[in-house]
Amino acid sequence: MSVDVTNIFDFIDTGEEGVIILNEKLSAFSCELNPEIEAFIKNSAVDFATRNLSVTYLVTDLDDFQILGYFTLTHKSIVIGDTNLSNTVRKKLARYSRFDRKTGNYMASAFLLAQFGKNYAVDAGKRIKGSELMQLVLDVLLTIQRQIGGGIVYLDCENKAKLIAFYESEGFKRFDERFSEDDEQRYVQLMRFL
Repeated sequence: MSVDVTNIFDFIDTGEEGVIILNEKLSAFSCELNPEIEAFIKNSAVDFATRNLSVTYLVTDLDDFQILGYFTLTHKSIVIGDTNLSNTVRKKLARYSRFDRKTGNYMASAFLLAQFGKNYAVDAGKRIKGSELMQLVLDVLLTIQRQIGGGIVYLDCENKAKLIAFYESEGFKRFDERFSEDDEQRYVQLMRFL
């Protein structure tokens, strides 16, 4: 299976017709395992892109142009506590961040993997694997890194063992937790280096 990674601006920039085509493609996306993933792609991805809050990338099958999955990237500043970090991680953090001796925290601008999901409307035999989708994320980030620098990628993950295990298998390591009052949920924060 051959895949293509398309920045949604490639549709948006062509005008109203491109947005109509984009919305038709997005309407076929389904992720019953995580309704937030489905809701974002259908209801927020275009708005977030046009307001320059984040950029969504569509992964499509080149044979039938179905959306196999997507990911959304942005950049944010993060604070990483020095507690429980290995010396190796501290050395890598020193390359991409500033250490505040008063607080004992590293402060960095990092790439945020804000959304990451597979399309379950696609036949099971054609579905993209999570590891393949993650490799496409890293490919895009390496291109961005060559243009603007940086080297830390992080994400917020629902506190579910299977999700955490997947991200850890992809090289992410826990660095903190946060509680969202909006959806009253605890998220595990994970990071990795490019």
